[in-house]
Amino acid sequence: MEIIRLTRRVIGLLLIVKFTAIYEKSLAQEIPQTGYPQGYFKDPLDLPIHLAGNFGELRPGHFHMGLDMKTNGRIGYPVYASADGYISHVKIESTGFGNALYISHPNGYTTVYVHLNNFGPELARYVKEQQYKLQKWEVFLDIPADMFPVKQGQFIANSGNTGGSYAPHLHFEIRDTKTDQNRNPFLFGLPIEDKEPPSLYRIAVYDGDRSTYLQVPRILSLIKTSEGYTVLGGKVTVPFDKVRLAIGAEDHQTGSTNALGIYAASVTIDGAPLCGFALDRFGYDLTRYVDAHVDYSLKTGGGPYVQYLSPLPGNRLPIYSCSAEDGLINLNDDSLHSIAIAVKDAAGNVSEAKFNLQKAGLPPVYGGGDLFVPNQVNVFENDEFLLYLPEDCLYDAVRPVFGKRDLPGGASPEYSLISSLIPSLDSFTVSIKPDFAVAESEANRYVIVEKGAGKQHVASVAWNKGWAVVKLRDFGTFQLVLDKEPPVITPLGWRDGSRFTGKPEIRVALKDNLGAIRGFRAELDGKWLMFSHSGDVYTYRFDEHFPAGAHTLVLSVEDEAGNKTEKTYSVSR
Repeated sequence: MEIIRLTRRVIGLLLIVKFTAIYEKSLAQEIPQTGYPQGYFKDPLDLPIHLAGNFGELRPGHFHMGLDMKTNGRIGYPVYASADGYISHVKIESTGFGNALYISHPNGYTTVYVHLNNFGPELARYVKEQQYKLQKWEVFLDIPADMFPVKQGQFIANSGNTGGSYAPHLHFEIRDTKTDQNRNPFLFGLPIEDKEPPSLYRIAVYDGDRSTYLQVPRILSLIKTSEGYTVLGGKVTVPFDKVRLAIGAEDHQTGSTNALGIYAASVTIDGAPLCGFALDRFGYDLTRYVDAHVDYSLKTGGGPYVQYLSPLPGNRLPIYSCSAEDGLINLNDDSLHSIAIAVKDAAGNVSEAKFNLQKAGLPPVYGGGDLFVPNQVNVFENDEFLLYLPEDCLYDAVRPVFGKRDLPGGASPEYSLISSLIPSLDSFTVSIKPDFAVAESEANRYVIVEKGAGKQHVASVAWNKGWAVVKLRDFGTFQLVLDKEPPVITPLGWRDGSRFTGKPEIRVALKDNLGAIRGFRAELDGKWLMFSHSGDVYTYRFDEHFPAGAHTLVLSVEDEAGNKTEKTYSVSR
């Protein structure tokens, strides 16, 4: 036991030394040099860089993984290769990136250019050929290294507003080519003027011995003074032994009015470093951990964003450095302790909040009950409903509460167990057993509808010994539904027999009773015709694949339950 205690003490001292160095570096003004070659990449736009979004900015369900560069509210600005290399990938999708291209560089990095309006002519022709070859509009293409070499400053595309973009801009990323890990582009020395320090708004205080999902945090506004930020009265008292803190803050770039995300934050107690985080590098495989880095319940319930200064038990995002395993404040006495929270942006500007913290009052009394806990498998099961959570689902402990209610139109009651205000990292299994025999002819028309936090998701089921089974990623309510209603196809501005003289495109709207379109296909005279889509509106822009003359256009659509609609139109051009 003595050896174990000594080992833990040595490890603790090493962690303190390591974190002290990291903390001091996080407050320094210099840009990190490891993994961030300076001056290698140039601005991909011939515009002053004004940011609408930055790396690590908090978004629903993900961190923002690059820089959003403004384009004066317009599309069509030339986009240039940020360094020598070759175009290695192209992605086209209706949401997310929209039109995007990737350039691999000889220094081991890849730059990504997103929400583009169009590619350069040669690349555009190649991509279209591949789309018709694959009979897919949404594609992710691997491109041979010798096909599209580029030089720094060479035109590659025009900026746009495609995919999950709400205003014209260029989303720009820098990734490690080998690991596909995103790096913070701000740290590569791009010409971005920023002399504005972060703004601090609030702190959230939690009982560190209790799950964040089983309590409501105490929110304290921060007051700006000539010496920094503090709370009203400069003192916070708590009735518990362990304290978790979260910070509500945002950053601003010089010359831009947009609210941006902070780069790093750290906390000290009585001058000793305790814990902190820095958002400098991680990949899309970890971006969903944003739901563990922020108080998801508070934000989803209509409150503000606050970012934890120490990791939740199920948070494996490698952005934290702590001198103690859990990174929490331990109050072992009733003395006043000085707390300092330093918040930094990627340009090195720092803001600091200081206040005193003291343990006082009677400890809270909590109710009991079984809990689902992180880092292990959790299962709930009765005769009609089963929920199976793998070990990577939960970030903190939750108390399952089973409920059901009868709703019209369903093949089962609507079940609930865990609130939609609780996030899940991994997919989990939901199983529902109807109290009637399912006709074999209708078995593949059943779906489970999940609702929660203003969203609805529909998933087709698999049947296992009379149970309808699906995998989902969001908690909420679950109901088994028999869906035999096919989707509807509505031509927009044309009809059967139309002649498309002088028109640039054909548009159709698709509608499903559950909002769950699975697939769409168009054929002109028996050959696949490429429609793009945004939401439920599908568009074909006239090209060489629709020659002059009379034609037969066949449109077909399928929903998540397998219901299909097919329409045939006689059209000409």
